Amino acid sequence: MRWFVDAGVTVENFEAYRLTDPEVLIWIALAVTIVGMSVFLDTVLPTIRIVDSKTRHDFIELLRIFTGMSLLLTAYEGAIVAPHLTAYGSFGTVLITLQVVIGILLMVNRFIRHAAIFMVFLQLGLAIQFGILSALEYLIVIGIAVFLLINDLPTQELRERFKPYSVALLRIFTGISLITLGFSEKLFGAIMAESFLAAYQWNFVSALGFEFFTDRLFALSAGFTEVIFGVILVLGTTTRLNVIALSVVLFASNILFIIEGNNEAALVEFVGHMPVIGVALILILLGYGQRLKVTNLLPNKQVNSDIKTIRVPKDA
Repeated sequence: MRWFVDAGVTVENFEAYRLTDPEVLIWIALAVTIVGMSVFLDTVLPTIRIVDSKTRHDFIELLRIFTGMSLLLTAYEGAIVAPHLTAYGSFGTVLITLQVVIGILLMVNRFIRHAAIFMVFLQLGLAIQFGILSALEYLIVIGIAVFLLINDLPTQELRERFKPYSVALLRIFTGISLITLGFSEKLFGAIMAESFLAAYQWNFVSALGFEFFTDRLFALSAGFTEVIFGVILVLGTTTRLNVIALSVVLFASNILFIIEGNNEAALVEFVGHMPVIGVALILILLGYGQRLKVTNLLPNKQVNSDIKTIRVPKDA
């Protein structure tokens, strides 16, 4: 929301929801149900085969390129990481310069380990200039940095040892980003969400004839939906299904801007979401989530019967 709505906006007759309101209680029940279903399904759905190393490498390259391009284009607009975080002062200039260096290194595929470490420093600088909340909203940057760093470790042995954790950490940091954004921009920041809906008329539920589904309720629903996406990512259950659903939402909003003829907003959103798109591709392809997932803690976890054993001849 902050990409398109000023933080100081006002909405006529705005009224925030209270925790005891029926709409909030219903959404809390829905959230618990959906997360519970995700945990259950994760124990019964078959495990999809791990892709070959070449395909994995290709998708990591896409994440690297998308992240580098997004950082460069955002820096060109004078912003740090996200379009609305406009840098200011001499410290902001240092951060912009650092972001440009990171973007170039990622684009030309050189010194990736150094670029990943620089990304951590960039995130620390973001926290200093814009606050801890903004840093948490874009904690996905740390997830990408850790992922790229692990996949560029100096020895094959180290890479193979930590690769599964790289995917898990990328998933968890992305989930925390979504949870924070859901609360800050749509639940506690509902006034921004309602202002956005007043400007862009994206309340499709009301447009379908359900007039009771006001912009106020739509903002609440969008916030809970984003938090649910994030919680499921952190838990590591049904990761691929969750990310596919999230990707539909991301692309739908971008397509809506294009349909409305608002190409500038569509471009802003696409550039800002490029790292998220790269992460989504990684998690869809590699998000089998065998490490750091909540279902690993469950007793008597079902053994997947879809895994095949290949017999090797004795004379091989």
